[in-house]
Amino acid sequence: MTPGGPDISPTIYLFTQDGCANCPAAKAVIQEAFDGTNVNWDTIDLQAMDPDFEFKLLENQVFIASTPSIIIENGGELRLLYSGEVPSVDEIRKEVLDAA
Repeated sequence: MTPGGPDISPTIYLFTQDGCANCPAAKAVIQEAFDGTNVNWDTIDLQAMDPDFEFKLLENQVFIASTPSIIIENGGELRLLYSGEVPSVDEIRKEVLDAA
C-alpha cells in the first residue's frame, strides 16, 4: 500500500468461450488460488465482452488469441499472464504477487 493512498487490490480476468476444454480447469485454479484473498477475479465470456472493456484491452495492447486467457489489472493497467494454458495454483499466485 502506498502511504496515505488507497489499498488497491489486483483484479484477475479469466476469458472463456463455449467449447473451451481447459476453461473449467482454469476457473478452478483461480478459485482455489484467490477465493478468500484480497484479489478480485471475474470470468468474462469472450463472445459477450463489453465493448468498453474490449477497448481497454486494445488501449493496453492486450490481445486474446486463445482461451482460457488470464489477465491481471493492477493500477489501471492490464497485462496478459496466460493464454491457452492452465497454470498451477502456485504459478498464478506467484505471478500475481510479483505483479502487485
